[in-house]
Amino acid sequence: MNIIGLGSAGCNIARKFSKFPEYQTYTIDTNEAADIKIRSRASHEKYDEHVPKIRKKLKLENDECLIVLCGAGKISGGVLRLLEQLGDKAMSILYIQPDLALMSETQKTQERIVRNVLQEYARSGLLQRIYLIDNVYLQKGVGDVPILGYFDVLNQALVNTVHMINVFKNSDPVMGNFVDPSELSRILTIGVLDLEKNEEKWFFDLQNPRDVVYYYGINEEELKTDGTLFKQITEFVKSKIEEKISVSYGVFRTNYEQKYCYCIKYSSMVQSFTEQLDDQDIS
Repeated sequence: MNIIGLGSAGCNIARKFSKFPEYQTYTIDTNEAADIKIRSRASHEKYDEHVPKIRKKLKLENDECLIVLCGAGKISGGVLRLLEQLGDKAMSILYIQPDLALMSETQKTQERIVRNVLQEYARSGLLQRIYLIDNVYLQKGVGDVPILGYFDVLNQALVNTVHMINVFKNSDPVMGNFVDPSELSRILTIGVLDLEKNEEKWFFDLQNPRDVVYYYGINEEELKTDGTLFKQITEFVKSKIEEKISVSYGVFRTNYEQKYCYCIKYSSMVQSFTEQLDDQDIS
């Protein structure tokens, strides 16, 4: 998979993927540290107007591309032009929503526009999917983090979660009842399940989900000896079944001593729909 980071936050996350051999990573930003440096622009709109032709600089080895960005930065205004240049690829977005309470009104407007437009791209099929990540919820899922290295810790936790879900998606479970999500459910978030408390920690408050999937990673010794696991897992999964929501799971063999569970929640509805209504004159 190709990972393309756009802007400071996107680049920092993309670099975290580079430690895994499964990914080819590129960074696009206005500073010298980026793989592809582009000119700094004064506004969101200027980036949209002046994204340079960089397609040939991206030596993409396969068709699957994950573009990582945060909508608050001005450079995110260039994401649609970047997607145009990658139109022959199977594109997805890993979208980071910052803490909105700490942003200016201009940044909030920029962020909302980018987030909602990209969700509409996903709904229309121009994107394979969009993963929504809220830094506030991500921090809650990770727990207390010191100031020094704060975003490094959050970014690494996010990348590890995405990576392990990708690994499980490309592995055969030892048990499970996976159901393919609806073709219309292209708006996603991810999270972790605390197996001691049976407590979900989602990385975005995704509304109106249609599909939920749990990926359990359990070491082989425990799979052989723990006679309570099947009951624990299936009872939890059954407890999550609601009307109009499909819930499925898979159990995977791992070499790790500790057992863990990652999860995905899918929706077909653009999130923050009420914000869009608030912006419209319906009188």
